[in-house]
Amino acid sequence: MIQRKSLETDYGFWRSGELSDAIMATRFFIYYHLNKYPNKKIQSAFDSGLAEDVILSSYVFKKVRPKVISALLNWLNRRWEVKLFDRILSPYEVLDLQASGIRPVTMKLQDTLSPILHKDDCLEFLVHDLEHAYMFFHNDELKFMQIDFFNNIKKSLEMKFWDKYLDRPEFRERFYYLISDMNTHREHYKAYLLSMLDPSDIEICQQFFAPSTELTI
Repeated sequence: MIQRKSLETDYGFWRSGELSDAIMATRFFIYYHLNKYPNKKIQSAFDSGLAEDVILSSYVFKKVRPKVISALLNWLNRRWEVKLFDRILSPYEVLDLQASGIRPVTMKLQDTLSPILHKDDCLEFLVHDLEHAYMFFHNDELKFMQIDFFNNIKKSLEMKFWDKYLDRPEFRERFYYLISDMNTHREHYKAYLLSMLDPSDIEICQQFFAPSTELTI
């Protein structure tokens, strides 16, 4: 089993800028996957110093979807703009990053695997974020559609369109989910958002999905 000390050493190098986000995230993934699902072949490959991308491409990781491996490989190969954090971001921080074409991924070191928010442990939390990274980047048309959507949401926030709604706990919870934990097609965003609005606000909200149209309230 990979020793915790080696993970902490890598973490220190990452904090000092000596280890890239992608390599740190991949090693974090392997560390905790091996702790949760021990695998002698993967352990041996990692101990031998085999490159991270080769390990990801050569072995099957139990209970991990292909999109997670794809996200890590594209990140390692610098094809996708993913940024690693060691803290849980606020919904508005996630919104700002996504509007800039960046998808955040969070790692949280744990001595013992235990729940983090709605996920079973730090491995599942990271995997969840990597799945979102895949949904953000895997299709260029969809990626630019999402970037445009999040920029229009930022514009609407600056115009204080949502102020009266954000006082409503149920709306606030769903809105935070929309801006930080949903990566999908524009029409899905639209249907989700419109379902939360007062009828009198539906027309102006429609404009969020027309990039060439200025918002007016």
